[in-house]
Amino acid sequence: MRVKLSALAIILICGAFGACSSAKSSYSGSQDDNSPAIAEINGEAARKAAFERFVKSRLSDFSDRSEQSQEENDKQRSQLLDEFIQRQLIIQEAHKNNIKPTDEEISRAFEEQHKQANAQGADQNQATLKSDERRFEIFNDLLMLKYQTEALKLKEVSVTSQEVESYYRQNAERYQGRSGFLVREIRVSKEDQAQKLYRQALAKPADFAVLAKDNSESPTAVNGGLMDYEAQRLPQVLEQAITPLKVGSISRVVRSNYGFHIFKLERRAEPVPLDKARKEIEDKLLSEKNQKLIDSLNQRLLSGAKINIYRDRLGFNYVGSL
Repeated sequence: MRVKLSALAIILICGAFGACSSAKSSYSGSQDDNSPAIAEINGEAARKAAFERFVKSRLSDFSDRSEQSQEENDKQRSQLLDEFIQRQLIIQEAHKNNIKPTDEEISRAFEEQHKQANAQGADQNQATLKSDERRFEIFNDLLMLKYQTEALKLKEVSVTSQEVESYYRQNAERYQGRSGFLVREIRVSKEDQAQKLYRQALAKPADFAVLAKDNSESPTAVNGGLMDYEAQRLPQVLEQAITPLKVGSISRVVRSNYGFHIFKLERRAEPVPLDKARKEIEDKLLSEKNQKLIDSLNQRLLSGAKINIYRDRLGFNYVGSL
């Protein structure tokens, strides 16, 4: 069942904050957050509980970090603290400009989280974030995103046809490279064994990967025989066996200097024409342009900010860049 949140979402979030009209302190935690201040950002206290909530939201709810060394933990949490402070700076700017997520934007975010939770299945471990904590993080992430979009006019950023065509030409090897094959291979040293495996493969083509894993003497056996071959890079006898195959079909037993081979064609790689590559390239270039603007904004806010980190209250060795 899909979650439908409209005015109710605002009520729930405002309930968590105390009131939407006084949500200014949301970027440092809830109004009754009495946890230690771990940093001061332009005169505003950033509380430890708010940072821990942010950490939970950024790390997988289900990942196992028990094997992480202290050095790895310090580095990870330091990077997250830098990201946390950067987000707080943007949220401060959003409040100054009276920017906040709309009812519809919040509703969509909750629905997306609900769909993701359903997709993960009910047998997963329980989430590390409580529902009210998630509301804080969703609200603040939306606030940051909306400020970036409006302040930087990201919706006005575009990519020209000339830029797409130039990128396509500069990356010709990627889009216009030689044809190739994604195949599964069984390779053994004895012909009678190869013929037996060939009959088994024909009887149950779906089990080809299992046959390869259990019987192939090729290093690719561990991957069910899966490997990429570029056209015109194989010994001719193998090239001639693979080239006529249709996707999903299986070759006869082929003998080479390496032994006896059986191939199953999984996918045929072909050059990608500009028309088919255009959307992918546009999305990539648009993302790069947006990120460049966001990076510039982040640098500007950081350069003008007054940030004081209370290292003795963090609970880890800070090795970040602020």
